[in-house]
Amino acid sequence: MQFAGTYLRPPMLNSYREDFRLNFKLALPIMLGQLGQVSVNIADNLMVGRLGATALAAVSMSVAVLMVTMVVGMGISFALPPLVSEADGAKKLKQIPVFFKHSFVLNFVYALLTLGLILLIVPQLRHFGQDPEAVVLAKPYLVISAWSMIPFMVFQTLRCYSDGLSNTVIPMTAIVIGNVLNIFLNYLLIFGKFGMPEMGVAGAATASLIARIVMILVIVILLLRKSRLAVHLKRSLQGRFQLSVFKRILDLGVPTSLQMFFEVSAFAGAALLMGMVGKNEQAAHQITINLASTTFLIATGLGMAATIRVGNRLGEQNYPALRRAGLSAIVQVILFMLVCAIIFVFARFFFPTLYIDDPVVLKIASYLLLFAALFQIPDGIQVVVLGALRGFQDVRIPTLITFIAYWIFGLPFSYFSTFHWGFGPGGIWLGLVVGLTISASLLTYRFWKKSSRLEG
Repeated sequence: MQFAGTYLRPPMLNSYREDFRLNFKLALPIMLGQLGQVSVNIADNLMVGRLGATALAAVSMSVAVLMVTMVVGMGISFALPPLVSEADGAKKLKQIPVFFKHSFVLNFVYALLTLGLILLIVPQLRHFGQDPEAVVLAKPYLVISAWSMIPFMVFQTLRCYSDGLSNTVIPMTAIVIGNVLNIFLNYLLIFGKFGMPEMGVAGAATASLIARIVMILVIVILLLRKSRLAVHLKRSLQGRFQLSVFKRILDLGVPTSLQMFFEVSAFAGAALLMGMVGKNEQAAHQITINLASTTFLIATGLGMAATIRVGNRLGEQNYPALRRAGLSAIVQVILFMLVCAIIFVFARFFFPTLYIDDPVVLKIASYLLLFAALFQIPDGIQVVVLGALRGFQDVRIPTLITFIAYWIFGLPFSYFSTFHWGFGPGGIWLGLVVGLTISASLLTYRFWKKSSRLEG
């Protein structure tokens, strides 16, 4: 217990040195994979931006719909890593293929439901108060993206299984290969190069669909070549399904998906609110959110590292190490996001020029990047703390916290500050800052108290 108390004594960074190394070892492949995915998103927006503000607004509108469904699916799949990592830490290896099999079925069913939901939403886009020209371009993009939810969720299951067993390199490899292919196909299909059809905005969605199918093939091949990972996959084909296992996964997955839904739906709502302000504002918002998502997705690597390490320590019943794992990841993400905030401030006039040359859009985007810089640290903290809490399977209270932060405070603040208090487009982003700050503060307090109780 004397050791457990030393991590708060100065110098703090030195006391966390070994934890930083372990966090980074797990997080780096996830970060690289996320960075690859961000590269695809940026490439999508750079290429689509060459088609004009209307095309960029169509992608913004579509992403606002798609991100909600995707993150809910990711939340359900994120039940698998803490269960697998705890079983691995406790040496209960027979549980691992059981968790994988049940998670795969739930994720696949979710993909089918989401496919139907998006196809129902597409005809209703004209009622959302968006620019009519952008709606026309968004419809085919959404239809193609709806079908790509199936390979997305299949891959997500395989990825979470591998990450939960601390092998984060395999998913990274599959993601990087898929992302390189995606960017190449974007170029071919958006602009109709080398004899391919010129599909415009719909070409970006088609490229993503093909790339996700290839990613599944790659990760399956790599998993089967790793004997320790392959044995659990093969055993998952045996035995019967158990309602109790489905329930346990859903008990973790549904609150986790709600956490992600409350946050991302706030961002999706912000995109739709910006569309009500104007087409140029929505295009600028899409540029800014695309840049901000870069740092967020990289920070999720540390969040997943926290989940894995906390889950392992929970299985071992090593509670001082569990607490250190979570707190060290929080310190790490603060340092990383501080650097990102500084970069956003000083490069706010340059970054938007990579997307579009419209002077009106560029002016708005450079202004919005100041708000993106402001929420970097709370955004990073909340994603890491959620990962740490998920590691010892504490998900219900954090779900309530995210609901309060984003829906009770954040999104209403965005609406009123923009349309009633005269803040303009910056008011929408100010609401996001408010929601993220409340979420980060309450979640950090939750982890501090919960881990103290376990340790004591």
